[in-house]
Amino acid sequence: MNATPILSNPLLNGLWELRLHGSPRGEAVPKAKLRSAIPATMPGSVHVALQEAGIVSDPFYGRNELEQQWIDIQDWELSRTVTATAADCARARQELIFNGIDTIATIRLNGKLVGRSVNMFRQVVCDVRGVLKPGRNMLSVVLESPTRYAQAFAATAKGQIRPDDFIWQTGEKRPSYRTGIRKVQCHFGWDWGTYLATSGLWQDASLECMDTPRISAVQVSQTHVGPVGAPKRVTLDITVHLTHPAAVTGTVVAILMGGPMPADDRRERAVISQSGALKTRAGESTATLVLEVENPLLWWPAHEGDQYLYYLSVHVDTSSGERSAETLTKLGLRTCEVVTTTDTAADGSPGTSFYVQINGRPIYAKGANWIPADQFVERCTPAVYRHLLESMVEANMNMVRVWGGGWYEQEVFYDLCDELGILVWQDFMMACGFYPDLTAFTKELAAEARYQIRRLSARPSLALWCGDNENNTGVAHWWKTAGTQDSRMRRYTKVIGALAKVVAEEDPDRRFWPSSPSNGAISDTPDSPNHGDVHYWTVWHGKQPFSNYLTVKPRFASEFGFQSFPEPRTLRDCIPAADMNPSSRVMEHHQRSNDGNLMITNTMAREMLIPKDFPSFCWVSQINQAMAIRTAVEHWRRLKPWCMGTLYWQINDLWPVASWSSIDYHGRWKVLQHAAARFYAPLLASLIVVDGVLEAWVTSDLPSALPLTGTVTTMTWDGKTVGRFPFTMKLAAQGSKRVLTLPLAQLTTRHEAHQLCCFITVTAPGQHAENFATLVPWKWIGLVAPRLSMKLVAAETGVALEVTPSTVVPFFHAELGELEGHFVGDWQVLRPGTTYRLPWVAHTERGAHMPTVAQARAQLSTLSLWDTVAH
Repeated sequence: MNATPILSNPLLNGLWELRLHGSPRGEAVPKAKLRSAIPATMPGSVHVALQEAGIVSDPFYGRNELEQQWIDIQDWELSRTVTATAADCARARQELIFNGIDTIATIRLNGKLVGRSVNMFRQVVCDVRGVLKPGRNMLSVVLESPTRYAQAFAATAKGQIRPDDFIWQTGEKRPSYRTGIRKVQCHFGWDWGTYLATSGLWQDASLECMDTPRISAVQVSQTHVGPVGAPKRVTLDITVHLTHPAAVTGTVVAILMGGPMPADDRRERAVISQSGALKTRAGESTATLVLEVENPLLWWPAHEGDQYLYYLSVHVDTSSGERSAETLTKLGLRTCEVVTTTDTAADGSPGTSFYVQINGRPIYAKGANWIPADQFVERCTPAVYRHLLESMVEANMNMVRVWGGGWYEQEVFYDLCDELGILVWQDFMMACGFYPDLTAFTKELAAEARYQIRRLSARPSLALWCGDNENNTGVAHWWKTAGTQDSRMRRYTKVIGALAKVVAEEDPDRRFWPSSPSNGAISDTPDSPNHGDVHYWTVWHGKQPFSNYLTVKPRFASEFGFQSFPEPRTLRDCIPAADMNPSSRVMEHHQRSNDGNLMITNTMAREMLIPKDFPSFCWVSQINQAMAIRTAVEHWRRLKPWCMGTLYWQINDLWPVASWSSIDYHGRWKVLQHAAARFYAPLLASLIVVDGVLEAWVTSDLPSALPLTGTVTTMTWDGKTVGRFPFTMKLAAQGSKRVLTLPLAQLTTRHEAHQLCCFITVTAPGQHAENFATLVPWKWIGLVAPRLSMKLVAAETGVALEVTPSTVVPFFHAELGELEGHFVGDWQVLRPGTTYRLPWVAHTERGAHMPTVAQARAQLSTLSLWDTVAH
């Protein structure tokens, strides 16, 4: 028996040669620079290869993006040599495997056609038996223009694909036929993204030459036996998908292990193992095994319990004495339900719940929407993923929605979600488009879904599958000229039905949600707040005040957002100094939402004093964004259990841009990300003015009842206490309750409303919460020069800043020069007489280091709202 599988050239990653294929198209092509091949690192993209070769400049700087529109109308060729041995060429199975090609490609080995790709989201496997030869082999991948392909497909789509112009804020436009190609939809531009339609090998490629079957997927279904949330046993039904050109007999072996991986002592740490007889036919086959796990350790979402992971190893031993390559699958043992039960709203109208329940415990979903972490996949490194996802957990989040206009994420993303306890709402990759119901399209979509479900379904973090982003909304409300309502619904139902059928076949234990937003069925009213999930954009796109959020009572808000600018140093990297102005042509190029900069500016004038300069404008735009989302989230958390989730738009950016993100392109936390750490805390204290009354609320996501003591305090801005209103109570597990009501007339007997700031503090065993409220808009408050003392001290994790104010200090901010990192608790409204300890978190995943106290002291700078306006 060969304990180590025989596997030649396992990866074809690294350097390839890139050249134009065929004649150049368009006048903008730099023909002289493209006469010879250039190096290209794969996985990667043509765009980055051209930039690294000095042929094009940084597309994110200034308006360079517009000068690079010629790239995606060309055909390109990637080539390299592949070495094989005589033994390789004698193996029963010889396959070139591409885990992802972006997007339209023809694959040749030694000049012979061996494969074709028309879908970025599917693996391509090329049988090279009889083509592969001992020694050097020439491998060629011709990447066809994605934009020309999409346009050509549209011409054959019986009128079902119409051009949709992408219009830059500075007036340029370009047609897009993106619904005609199975590729990242936001590569054709979005209201936060660039029009840079990439091509390349975006995932690993390999050559496998073996006599054993290829294990193409391992799927696991769990049955928990015993009390919900405390099972005595978990039964694992394992399905192993195998591919081989000939029939094979032998044994399939599964070993379940516990503890951290990778490690050398896997067998010693085996929890249980099982083997079964294997007899396959030529082509695709399956084998099944059952494992029983006694006294299992459970997986929980972040902040709900531990994220215990088991590791399932599967391999095949053939009757001829060969061993296949091992697959290793992470498993978290948990039950997961999306609960949708009928109920009744307070006004008597019918409703339908929508929430995730893990191990029998209802989970209030707290998180954000996720777009690709970069326009270019090679820049989406494990460090980038770790920084973003750990930032989510640090901000008390427990769910991320992988939005349907991007890509199915890379393995490292799901690995980290499993490890960190972040539940994944997984869209299928369709967004804001009326997709064709042609048989060729739905067949390709179904194959894509089957591949992705088999790839991801064992993940404990994966909470649900969702058909698309906003397409049911579009069919119901937007695309009135695309046939009658009945014909639109029939066409849409056929597309979504293709997905629903595959989910039912491949992952029947996991919920399929037809669209987002949705009431749970394809309908004319997908966005009813009483049913399912909603996307609420009335405040941003409808230009309504932040208080409009308080009029809405959704069951689950899966999209809502407000824009801000990145911080000044992010903009300095991509905007010339002369264009540092919200209305400059270059700055508006870095804004993709229609009238976005105008809306940021107008809202700022409504809520805040006009800032004194452009850096202050950037900071105040972020404060405004944070106050908008805080208004929504605190209100919707107070509504629990009626509302059971908020996922704001969006956590990240894929290029430097004014957007709805809470973390900018360089991984720098905006004010919103800091605010999220507070409004998503397990124990939330909040204040809200309703009909002339200040209401104090306490909301808990904790699984046990809590005895609480708290105080509402009114203070003048210069630090004098005007009133103190203590309270005590016991809050039910996962409860939300109004604890105090104070008429404004009572609070303003000696001071006018603009002279006061209100604070609430709450303590419970192991918990502390603090919050603030103003009684007038921020632009009218009696702002005073801050008085505070502060010092940098050594802390267990490195460095911390201790700050003690004697006045109210709105939105205190501290930073350490150009060091990448943030202070925990930054951008708070500081309460006089309280010492705040703010530990420094170095963004080590972005290359930063932890400074010494002396180094930090030399670079420390601070500001607050006072510093953003002229005096």
